[in-house]
Amino acid sequence: MLSPPDKVSLLTRVKERGFSGAFLAVALLAMAGWVYLLGSLFLKLMLWCFS
Repeated sequence: MLSPPDKVSLLTRVKERGFSGAFLAVALLAMAGWVYLLGSLFLKLMLWCFS
């Protein structure tokens, strides 16, 4: 009788880890986008200043 609650808790743990992993992936992707945007703007500024 202990098998179904273990399976449910295992499924719940997998879902929670999946959601946190997805959130982490989205956060890292957003951070990479900001780094790319700010880096390209800084590069354009430097090229404009020295040209």
